[in-house]
Amino acid sequence: MMSSYTKNELNYGNLLNAITFTHNPSTIVEIGILDGYSLEKFTESTPPTTNVYAYDIFEEFNGNSGNKQELQERFKHHSRVHIEYGDFFKLHTTLPSNIDIIHIDIANNGDIYEYAVDNYMKLLSPNGCLILEGGSKERDEVTWMKKYNKTPINPLLCNYNCLTIGTVPSLTIIKM
Repeated sequence: MMSSYTKNELNYGNLLNAITFTHNPSTIVEIGILDGYSLEKFTESTPPTTNVYAYDIFEEFNGNSGNKQELQERFKHHSRVHIEYGDFFKLHTTLPSNIDIIHIDIANNGDIYEYAVDNYMKLLSPNGCLILEGGSKERDEVTWMKKYNKTPINPLLCNYNCLTIGTVPSLTIIKM
């Protein structure tokens, strides 16, 4: 699999399993699917009544992107998994509120984090959480962040009620 969650000393898949198992969500929204690694983890550890809505811009993304048809085929046996096109910068206007978990992994940087907090936090249920890829100082130093002069994430985290786990890619959990 291409997921950066599999290339580290920390097993991010187990972490996602633990979060969903302990949270017992009824609704999960994932933005950024790539090869479906985290989507698979969400389906492994949630009750069969959990609805998982996964969105991506697929081949419109200028970088690694997932294939919508392949992903839909792969997850067709999960009747509560819905894979659709969705633009992160517009999607929040059409999503319902009271979402238990929102996972965002779309080449995250500081600007993405700020936008997510400003526009997606209000869609969470009272005990909901926002899970975002990135957040560690080491993750802010990856090649593409430097090459494209992206806004670092780590300095912004003092503004949020959050926990960052791991180094690269790292994962940040923001609670209400």
